[in-house]
Amino acid sequence: MLLLTLACCCGCPAYYAAPVATQYPANAALPAEVDDLRLRDDSRSQATARQLETEVRKAHWLADETFAGIYTTSTGKRVTVFGGTGFRLTPEADADAEITRLAEQYALGEAQVVDTGVRGRHERCAVGRADGTDVVVCTSVDHGSIATAVFTRLSVPDSAALLGTLREQIVTTA
Repeated sequence: MLLLTLACCCGCPAYYAAPVATQYPANAALPAEVDDLRLRDDSRSQATARQLETEVRKAHWLADETFAGIYTTSTGKRVTVFGGTGFRLTPEADADAEITRLAEQYALGEAQVVDTGVRGRHERCAVGRADGTDVVVCTSVDHGSIATAVFTRLSVPDSAALLGTLREQIVTTA
């Protein structure tokens, strides 16, 4: 009986609290390079990044930090990444809400659930259009951060995988 009591009183809360403890608090910093992607540092890219950060701040006003940047490859692929850190009680609902928030701007189709393999982290991707170009928009949300990216010239699975790589480089936990 004592073991059952301990399991219920300590084990269950610990199981559900573990993702929160490992994912929050978080910090974010954009690296200059991620795989074959290079962070653009020209004035136009910086202005776009500042605008995206402002939009992220408006949409996620409780965020501790916000970030945004534009990465490109020598072959013409472009990745625009943005997001923020801060405690998130309902990451699954927040992932759905972020795709909904961006649906009109990017003419997104139906969102696909992506298995992240990380308990407490939820990812969604949808295909859309931006400036006459096909794009994939993916968002990844856990208890400590949200990271969203707009990809050109990549498939949904490749975009989802690249968002995971970007997220590992940008978001760190304390």
